Amino acid sequence: MNARAGYADVLVGLQYGDEGKAKIVDRLSVNYDIVARFNGGANAGHTVSTPSGDARLAQVPSGVFHAHTLMYIGSGCVVSLVKLANEIDALRSIGVSLKGRLYVSEQCAVIQPRHLDFDARHGAQIGTTGNGVGPCYADLSLRWQGGTRTVVQLRDLVADEAGAFDQMARYAETPHAAPDARAATAAAIADMRAAWARLGQTVEVVDALWMTQRVQRGARVLFEGAQSVLLDVTGGQQPYVTSSHTAPAFAFVGGDLPVRYHRKTIGVAKAIASRVGAGPFRTEFGAQRSSRYCADAALRGIGWREERDRFDPKALLMSEDEFDVGIALRMLTYEYGTGSGRPRRLGRLDVAGLAEVIRRHGVDEWYLNKCDCLSLFSGTREGAIPVLMPNAEGGANATTMYRFPAFGELSGDTTDAARLPLPLRAFVSALQAATACRIAGIGVGPRREQLLILSEETVNDDA
Repeated sequence: MNARAGYADVLVGLQYGDEGKAKIVDRLSVNYDIVARFNGGANAGHTVSTPSGDARLAQVPSGVFHAHTLMYIGSGCVVSLVKLANEIDALRSIGVSLKGRLYVSEQCAVIQPRHLDFDARHGAQIGTTGNGVGPCYADLSLRWQGGTRTVVQLRDLVADEAGAFDQMARYAETPHAAPDARAATAAAIADMRAAWARLGQTVEVVDALWMTQRVQRGARVLFEGAQSVLLDVTGGQQPYVTSSHTAPAFAFVGGDLPVRYHRKTIGVAKAIASRVGAGPFRTEFGAQRSSRYCADAALRGIGWREERDRFDPKALLMSEDEFDVGIALRMLTYEYGTGSGRPRRLGRLDVAGLAEVIRRHGVDEWYLNKCDCLSLFSGTREGAIPVLMPNAEGGANATTMYRFPAFGELSGDTTDAARLPLPLRAFVSALQAATACRIAGIGVGPRREQLLILSEETVNDDA
């Protein structure tokens, strides 16, 4: 490798998503020249809170608040023209300009009206966000159907805009489509045309060598995973997965960079686990009852407002019924979908599972978010933090539910890792030992300064 060349680090979520990856990316971005997305589309929901304001991101990488940092959306992503244009406008409204900073691979597939229609009719059964992402990836592999190409890439729009939109309109038609369906397709295409024109004022569409050339000249890259590793389309538990590859190894395929430039892999988890949509979740509070409740709530449009009006979370936290405890934790930690608002299923931290994921994907260091929320367990009947730990004495896959001492609420201005409560420091030390991987920092609140970078002394002293 050229001694003056740059490098790439990969950051991924280690659970089922919503671990607070954007917060870590935002904090780390100051050390990178490019923050890049390598998978997913508008089905990602990332929130960044900074002194400049809050941003809810879906397709734009989470380094937006650092003016020196370039953004890149790699070929492994699929793009919603309308949602990307709206996202850029929303950022502009809070003073964040992406002009001259946002680059998108010409090989990205475009989400079409047919993809949105298919997702609306079939996606609810596995809990998709309805953004057409899965059908778009499927059509990328299908390639051709009934004499019509099933995919449109950004390079097609650049080469022949009118022809690309005509192709999408033809593909959306079915032999017996009703007049109102044709009208809906025409309206959707019109919205996409307008969005494409708006994007042309900000976004630069680039070829497959753009990223490599930058890194060869010394650029430092942080790849940001959209969804998390347990939802990988192949490595996750089918069919309850996302529609793209989320493993860190895919960053160099979907992010358009030779793997020779890889430096390290960074993981992110959160102290109280959650999952959106259907699928196995072995530490879930309330088990199948919780799963059914959250699925029904998503279908009926029940979110945080409805739960706030119906439940008293502090009373539920003291319940003997773990289903009630899960509702209380969701309300008190505001675990609702960033984009959809649907309630997330809540579960105990699965350290045994984390250790397996860290080994499988070669994670070099990891961050643990929402440690401040662990103080809520002091208000439960047990008054302890339940965690699923690996049990070496019981064999390779054995686990034990271990209960750590709870601690009181952290001060809102906690920014010094050395002043953390001893029970929390002992908790972090135990997790680091159980995963055999360094914990680089912990989150104790939503703000940028509430990400505490840890030294070996901070983790181990007095713990």
